[in-house]
Amino acid sequence: MGPRIVDAGGGGDIGLEPMAVGWGGLVGTIGLAASAAAPLWVRALAIIGAFLIGGFLAGVRTLDHRALNAAAAWVFGWLLWAAICLVLAIVAGFGGPTDPEFAPGSDGASLLIAAASLLAAAVGGLAADRRYSTRRIRRRY
Repeated sequence: MGPRIVDAGGGGDIGLEPMAVGWGGLVGTIGLAASAAAPLWVRALAIIGAFLIGGFLAGVRTLDHRALNAAAAWVFGWLLWAAICLVLAIVAGFGGPTDPEFAPGSDGASLLIAAASLLAAAVGGLAADRRYSTRRIRRRY
């Protein structure tokens, strides 16, 4: 399905597909950006929902290692949001509009939302694995 990231130590194929990780992470970042000015509970739901969809899309885009690609999409989504926040902080430093808050709520709430969004991304990847798996299902008749 495209270029794959290979372990340089000779251990073989890691199974990450950059396109799958990119699409899933982009959807998660959209959830982070779209909810930047919302109340905490709305932001939490938007972030978790976006990473659930992003994890599913990352899983759909790859043939195997779907949960791993979904988790990598979660990492990429937060890193992309950090880069956006950094650029917006620089713009705010030069007199532009105020920059958005990187993580929602207090430190504890931010960690909880980040953990829940990672879980949601993994669930999305596993749902894609269950839906699009090529493994044969044994029927009991």
